[in-house]
Amino acid sequence: MSRTPDAIYHGYEIFTMLVPTDRGLWSATSEIEINGADGIDISQGFGGPCEAHTSAEAKALVLAETKQKIDDLLAKP
Repeated sequence: MSRTPDAIYHGYEIFTMLVPTDRGLWSATSEIEINGADGIDISQGFGGPCEAHTSAEAKALVLAETKQKIDDLLAKP
């Protein structure tokens, strides 16, 4: 089964998971995948949880956080 990433950033495929909360908000988390020398490297629970009033807002928040974490990861030698 293949999935379509929600974004691709510096070669990392970003996948988001959205769920409604019991408080009427939406919560989003992310995982990333990248093809490395040893195959596919997956980091689950990479970003989030990010909560917002709509699923689109939660998704935007977790994507921004995930991209920042990728930048931080790439900045470290």
